[in-house]
Amino acid sequence: MNNRFRNIMKLPGKLLRYEWLSVHNYPVLLPFYHVVSDEPLPHVLNYPYRNVRQFMEELDFLLKHYRPIGMEELLTQTHERSRVFHLSFDDGLRQCATVIAPILLRKGIPATFFVNPGFADNKALFHRYKASLIISRLKEGKQGETWLRERGFSFGKLLQLPIREAETADRLADELGISWDHFLKETQPYMTLDQIRELEGRGFSIGGHSWDHPEFASLDFEEQYRQVSASMDWIGSHLHQKHRVFAFPYTDDGVSARLLKQLADDNLCDHTFGTAGLKYDSMPRHLQRFPAETSEALPVSLKMEMFYSQLRGYLGRQTVKHP
Repeated sequence: MNNRFRNIMKLPGKLLRYEWLSVHNYPVLLPFYHVVSDEPLPHVLNYPYRNVRQFMEELDFLLKHYRPIGMEELLTQTHERSRVFHLSFDDGLRQCATVIAPILLRKGIPATFFVNPGFADNKALFHRYKASLIISRLKEGKQGETWLRERGFSFGKLLQLPIREAETADRLADELGISWDHFLKETQPYMTLDQIRELEGRGFSIGGHSWDHPEFASLDFEEQYRQVSASMDWIGSHLHQKHRVFAFPYTDDGVSARLLKQLADDNLCDHTFGTAGLKYDSMPRHLQRFPAETSEALPVSLKMEMFYSQLRGYLGRQTVKHP
């Protein structure tokens, strides 16, 4: 089912009252974000991130209707019919330490931060953040979109750049005089290992998010396994986490039951996470998270997701199955 049709099917949820939708049963609520910032982030054009005010309003909504729980409670207790939520954040961006964590601590909300070791300490930059930087530079001029079209891309197509074409971003950056090394040094978009350790020391959970954020559906089994094992080995070497958890980048599309079983059998991961929304999963140690960064505020997008979850339930399609 394509995203456009899926979004159309969710629309009636906007018109319904949360109180009516909330009386039904749903999987445990696992909303996730990437970054919160009051400043424009030229490297983040891939999703509509929240400013501090918006983020705090969404947290207040969650706290009004749900009880926050940590990773320990999420994984060791059952949550059928429970009104609880566990918050997580992907990619390990610097604002996780400087903006998000202080807010969560003030509000008493536990959370998990899923990081890419290949980017920690600002060693490298995610290929789609590279694409965002290129587009941000081109938007400064009047002919930027024309310049890009002459090279076979639109802004939208470049933002969807797959990792196998990452060299395209490097080539375009060279033409524009953009230096990734300079950006990483001056902006420091990612957390350092010390900052990640400080989060751990403050009681937050840290999980793996692959080594360098590839699209798993484009990888063979061996490379999928390597991406998970490399990130989890890094966490095991540098941190002291009770639970070994991993969130697949983008989605878990293309992730087989065989891979999930192998990760569990090899004790690489206690639990893994996808991003399919309010859905159950056929694999007992694999949970689905809910993307909070949409064009709608969380109270609205959650209603839409709840309506869609009920609709899928009536159709017998509320459980994600892996090939």
